[in-house]
Amino acid sequence: MNHVDNQKKHGFTIVELMLAMTFISVLLLAIAMTIVQIANIYNHGMILKEVNQTSRAVSEELDRAIRASSSFTTDPAARRYVNNQWGGRLCTGQYSYVWNYGASLSTKSTNRNMYTGTNAAGNNTPSGSTTSSEISFVKVLDAAGAYCVPGTNGVYPSVSPTNATEMLRAGDHTLAIHSFAITSTATAKDALSSQALYKATFTIGTGNIDALNTDRSQCKPPNTAGADPNYCAVQQFTIVLRAVSGVN
Repeated sequence: MNHVDNQKKHGFTIVELMLAMTFISVLLLAIAMTIVQIANIYNHGMILKEVNQTSRAVSEELDRAIRASSSFTTDPAARRYVNNQWGGRLCTGQYSYVWNYGASLSTKSTNRNMYTGTNAAGNNTPSGSTTSSEISFVKVLDAAGAYCVPGTNGVYPSVSPTNATEMLRAGDHTLAIHSFAITSTATAKDALSSQALYKATFTIGTGNIDALNTDRSQCKPPNTAGADPNYCAVQQFTIVLRAVSGVN
């Protein structure tokens, strides 16, 4: 006599499978969101690091140049320091520094500092430039300080790319100078030793000016038009420089 096995076989129901798939989907989504958030934090940290490293390099460069320079006045009439709305120039003696502000580069201002033979779009490449031929902040050999002397038409000479080294294009992100000022006072100069103190204040940050506020001093808050919280970084730095060349 055959015995019928009446024991029921158990398995997953459709509802159980759907619940399991929903749980796995939510888990995968949470993992993906976590990875994206970690990537955003990493990217923001990298550009902050690059801004700080670049500012340190600029500070050290200016410190060496001013230290080797004799004291000078920042009065424009002295033709050692030029500053205007699109950029500026600083002639220290052996080297000169020429820069354009980020807004000037973004709008392709016709008054911006240019390389010799460069058209409005930029078609020349300086030493050390890897991403663009535009002048951001360059160091150029200029013992005579000719780059701070305007021609008879009032226009300052274009920069030769041959001896120019771009200081803001070494990293993975395009950085820009957004402000630069160097000041000194009569009380900061020692008449006996010819030493003088100078205060340099500059702002370095992302070259994307749409991600910055009006005065380029801060990044726009998230969810604001043009804001780029993952890649936006801007910092202001103030350093004290001392000219010691020519000490008696």
